Amino acid sequence: MKQHHVVFATAGSLGDLYPFLAIGVELQRRGYKVSIATSMEHRDRVELAGLAFRHMRPDPPGAPDAAAFFARYMHPKTGAEFVYRDYLSPAIRQSHADLLFATRDADLLVSQSLMAMAAPLVAASTGLPWISAVFQPMTLFSLHDRPGYLPVPLLPDLCARYPELHARVFYYVRKHTRQWVAPVAAFRQELRLDAEPHPMYEGQHSPRRVLAMFSPLLGGRQPDWPASAVQTGTAVYVGGQQALPSALQAFLERRDRPLAVFTLSSAPGVPGDFYRHALAAAAREGMRALLVTSGLSASARLPSPLPDWAMRVDYAPFDGVLPHAAVMVHAGGIGTIFRAMRAGVPQVIMPQAHDQADNARRLARLGAARVIPARRFGAGVLGRALHAALADTGVRANAESLAALARQEDGVARACDEIEAQLRMLGGHGHHTQRGTPCAAQSDMQPDGT
Repeated sequence: MKQHHVVFATAGSLGDLYPFLAIGVELQRRGYKVSIATSMEHRDRVELAGLAFRHMRPDPPGAPDAAAFFARYMHPKTGAEFVYRDYLSPAIRQSHADLLFATRDADLLVSQSLMAMAAPLVAASTGLPWISAVFQPMTLFSLHDRPGYLPVPLLPDLCARYPELHARVFYYVRKHTRQWVAPVAAFRQELRLDAEPHPMYEGQHSPRRVLAMFSPLLGGRQPDWPASAVQTGTAVYVGGQQALPSALQAFLERRDRPLAVFTLSSAPGVPGDFYRHALAAAAREGMRALLVTSGLSASARLPSPLPDWAMRVDYAPFDGVLPHAAVMVHAGGIGTIFRAMRAGVPQVIMPQAHDQADNARRLARLGAARVIPARRFGAGVLGRALHAALADTGVRANAESLAALARQEDGVARACDEIEAQLRMLGGHGHHTQRGTPCAAQSDMQPDGT
């Protein structure tokens, strides 16, 4: 019997990659061929996971332009517009050509909603079976939820209280954001496809199956979710982790002060004063500070040498670190939130942009986190939040209760089961056909020449 080939398409940060690595590794263990189509910056991680890498543009710029690019990418008010108007949409032809080539021998395409904008076009123009995946509750844009996508004070709360107002606001949001994705609509017309589905809303979802890959603890099914949606829970990637360095292990095992972990995770934001405030707040509250400064956070300026109660690392596997932590301070990425939930650790969250504020609000509603708006983030405010996280027994009890529930989830297995069910529906022969751009059909060279 032919080995089915599943291609995953994703773009963005590590939080947008890791869920697909998790289910890709498990599908490969179950006997399937798996490829990941994404930007070049993720190639090493894909191949380290033992999966095939296939390039899909756009690629974010490297140094020296990365800091300016990601400052616009993570702007709290205009970041979403920049991502779609200036980054993803103008590259739609390149993305489409790359993904067309990447799926030339595929049986099923699985795409990350919102970011992998070429996937619906490739599926519609070739007939390739396609399912989509949503990693955050906010991006299902339910009218029954508080609209976390509105960077306007008071209006989200009013919309949550009055669904009729929310529907009206959403109508204008859809209309306004059409211009952000105008190149995608124009390209759809060139491909002779229906131009009506909005690429950021209903157009992002597959009618075949939508995998809602986030914990039901953070948000359950709403009446206006796509009919094809199935909630799998969060897919946690545990691969690629190495043993903790001896110095880090010794630091974690100290008992002289409670440990606070500070990180901006894979969020591509410029660190600013985040780590400087973290050090000052930890000193004020008598805590040890583990500063995880990966990505652009490596540019954070910190004292050298650090005091003996602080340690800076470029990377630390959270599953090995969090059992030692009394509190975790981070930006609110959905993957980081869930890992801390599984560890039963109270969280202090400073959202930057996109879905982070909505993720943080959902966790705070469960009584396991305190949220500090970025505009108010400073050593004093952070110190008080750390003190409250340690002193408030209710927060820790809530975090421990959530951990017991979160550990019962197996988002990887559930997502893989759904994908296998789709493959079984395709039959033993799958969908394998030779497709691609005219040059790609005659050559192994990708459309970008690699």
